[in-house]
Amino acid sequence: MNSVPITRLLLLSAGKRGNDRLLFGRPTKSLRVSEEQEELRFEPLQIFGFVRWRGDQYGTQTWRVILAQAGCPGEKLTRIPGVNPGAHLLLHAFGRTRAKRALRVIDMLSEAHVLHEIAPAYWRHVHLQISKNKELEPYDAKLFEALVRARSVQ
Repeated sequence: MNSVPITRLLLLSAGKRGNDRLLFGRPTKSLRVSEEQEELRFEPLQIFGFVRWRGDQYGTQTWRVILAQAGCPGEKLTRIPGVNPGAHLLLHAFGRTRAKRALRVIDMLSEAHVLHEIAPAYWRHVHLQISKNKELEPYDAKLFEALVRARSVQ
């Protein structure tokens, strides 16, 4: 039996009812749960991003972009729809405008960086800037690494 705790992400692919997709991340395992559902598994500290879209006969009902980091045993985790048992929420862009902006930022960053290696602190910065409709600072890996080290010393 595997003793490594696993974070599970359930993705739905049900046409006009719901459509989720993994944006980035490196799942350790992928399982087909049903014709419409796939479960992806992530080990602790892995960062992943996904789109969660829900609709009905009237069109889009919810559209969100979520970036999260799988947690470790004993940590307090945020409950996120489709993520079990939960994860550290790094970015949550809810609604059409914010979701589109988050996707543009992710596309831009993917041109120069490996997305699941970007510092969690930067993803939190992106979340705050998108939620306040402000400009983003460019990503500098060394700067955010230094920020994390400085916080650990305090």
